[in-house]
Amino acid sequence: MLSKYYFSTLSGKNIDSQPKKHRLVMHLVVKFLITRMNNRYINTYILFLPLLLPLVTAEAQHLSKTTDAVGTFYTNVGQIGLTITNYGTMGTRNNSWPNQPSCVYPSGSLIEHMYQSGLWIGGQLRHDLTYHARVTTGSSDRVSTSPLTGYEFTTDVSSTMVQRSSLANSPYFDRNAISHQDFLAEYTDRYTRVPVQSGIGDSINGHNPLGITVYQESYAWNFPYANNFVILSYTITNMNVDTIDGLYIGLWCDNVVRNTNAVRPSVGRLFFQSCGEGFDSLARMMYTYESNPSPGSVPANSYIGVVLLGATPFPTGICWLHDLHTQTYYNAWLYQQGGTGYPELYSPTDDYNASPYLSRYTRLGNSLPQSIITYVHNTPNNYTTLLSTGPWETLLPGQSVQVVFAIVCADNSNKLLPERTDDITQRKFLNAGSLWSQQCYNGEDVNGNDTLDAGEDIATRAAGGIIPGPDGKLTRYVLPTPPSQPHVHAEVENQQATIYWDRSAEFSRDPQSGKLDFEGYRIYRTNAGADIQNPSSWLLNIPIVGDFDRSDDAIRYNTGFNKILIDTSKNFTGITFAGDTTHYFYRFPPQGTNVTQLNGWQYVYGVSAYDSGDVANNISSMESAISSVSTITGSKATSDPSKEIGVYPNPYYGKAIWDGGSERSRKIYFYNLPANATITIFTLAGDVVAQFNHSSTQAGTNIQWFKQFAGAQVPQFAGGEHAWDLISKYDQAIATGLYLFTVKDKETGDVKTGKFVVIK
Repeated sequence: MLSKYYFSTLSGKNIDSQPKKHRLVMHLVVKFLITRMNNRYINTYILFLPLLLPLVTAEAQHLSKTTDAVGTFYTNVGQIGLTITNYGTMGTRNNSWPNQPSCVYPSGSLIEHMYQSGLWIGGQLRHDLTYHARVTTGSSDRVSTSPLTGYEFTTDVSSTMVQRSSLANSPYFDRNAISHQDFLAEYTDRYTRVPVQSGIGDSINGHNPLGITVYQESYAWNFPYANNFVILSYTITNMNVDTIDGLYIGLWCDNVVRNTNAVRPSVGRLFFQSCGEGFDSLARMMYTYESNPSPGSVPANSYIGVVLLGATPFPTGICWLHDLHTQTYYNAWLYQQGGTGYPELYSPTDDYNASPYLSRYTRLGNSLPQSIITYVHNTPNNYTTLLSTGPWETLLPGQSVQVVFAIVCADNSNKLLPERTDDITQRKFLNAGSLWSQQCYNGEDVNGNDTLDAGEDIATRAAGGIIPGPDGKLTRYVLPTPPSQPHVHAEVENQQATIYWDRSAEFSRDPQSGKLDFEGYRIYRTNAGADIQNPSSWLLNIPIVGDFDRSDDAIRYNTGFNKILIDTSKNFTGITFAGDTTHYFYRFPPQGTNVTQLNGWQYVYGVSAYDSGDVANNISSMESAISSVSTITGSKATSDPSKEIGVYPNPYYGKAIWDGGSERSRKIYFYNLPANATITIFTLAGDVVAQFNHSSTQAGTNIQWFKQFAGAQVPQFAGGEHAWDLISKYDQAIATGLYLFTVKDKETGDVKTGKFVVIK
């Protein structure tokens, strides 16, 4: 009921948490007010409402809730590393450099593009007796921690961020995901107090709530043509008992393009005052570029753009997307500056102010003069910028509007010119990213009227992505896609690992063209020791060991698939494995090919599918994400009395080639183990050093070595081997010496013995 929202807005409490008699009183009070919303005496009722609230709760004037602010989520599926929070901000203010990205592009480069950004929402409560607009800021250049200022959104109790993915092999896979990495969050501006944290007072200084909630979704992809933008969707809902008039919505950004390999963030003038700002009005895009790379003289040679993609419904007076630029506003000002130079570059100090440049609300609804836009483009300095749209003439209680932006990063496409030149040849990649983000947002809305018209319904959002076909809904976020990921399965044995995959990718249709455009498969395999040599990047550049494509076209090699088919007969329906209903048609290595793998070493195999490309959209062949499996070959599980159980390496020498750099990242293997067994290790004096259980599905992967070097996947063993880290049951590294062990077969009761030597 709306009365829940009105109660929460006015009292800062959840009505459902109140005693029953209090809930009844509050519902009756609000119902009485709602029935008289058109009465000319409505202001009188609202004025008396604070007098009624103490009857409901004595704590109405103090927010006693806790908040769950999350600032650790960042995009990492594409080439942008963008921190996104559940309190209306992006970026880190460099507080987590270099461990958490503040809009790093390309991924891993430490070229940052953002100090911090925040959502701005301005409007006027219809019956506000002051008749002054209010602006809620996610962040601003006036942010202060004492007293707490600028961060005006907070979260409700137990509110957090949710991650989901359309990638089938992702731990966050969700049938409702839009992109390869979605972040979902909800927050509000309704409270003027937050919990004390890190010594900060709990009052939000100068905050005048509009009484809104924001539902936020962000989307990121790893497609080659779509990996340089992140889309942010904001749905703003009026939770008031009152109408909001003159609503404007924008993104404030302190974007700073710098190569932090050459100059550390937050070093004052040297870091912040070297950027110019630009505005492309027709593209509804503001952008930032590095004008001067000093100190360090290592240029970033890249751009960040902020694009207004659309709104639902459109602002008052707009009927078509191609007209939205007429009500898209651009502002820039000097960080925390005022009183000198151009008045247009004064930093706004108040929600509402008689001076148009000191008023946040006025900034939201007006653009800078063209002369000042040209000035900030050509004169690098410490600027912050604002891209906004509106007005929505009215937003009634319970109504919502949705505004969607994109953050786009791109390389300078003409490095022969100095960065400060910033001409159209240098923004080629930035403009291309902007166009792709716009095309992605538009989806089926070809004519840009926010409505599904005849002939536009060509795509359906299904589990894991978009498929061709109508569904009666306006589907946005439609992109050309590669074939679906193959399903893979691995069989592991002594010195041999075989990977199998299915044919599902061959029946993938591109959601835009509607064509079956599958072309071929690529097979990947890491080399022995890659995990130890490059623990942070060994899975990023896996070598290709096989490439097979269709033989009935003029694309690529035309190798055909007979070599990797398990069975080439026409009536072959695939093979299955125990506990797995997928039908597998292909294998690698090919039948009859002997590829030896070193026992005890970790190898990752992967398979991807790729298409033939899309000439109409100027897209080259696209490849699916790699479906991978980690393997460690070794002996199969056995209870054969004649099989000797042993250890390798034996003797074990300290700092073996596969070890990590600490005592806890060592390992040895027991081999020829039964499917279920207990392993006990003794000193020569008979003291028990360690004891642990083995099963064919539990091979000791809980030790530190695998946590450090195995990545997200648990390696698949052959079933008869078990890893041990040489750490005793007393949590101490064992010393040099001769050790004895017993292995008891849990199924037969048989016990076998052995010994090994440790030399450090």
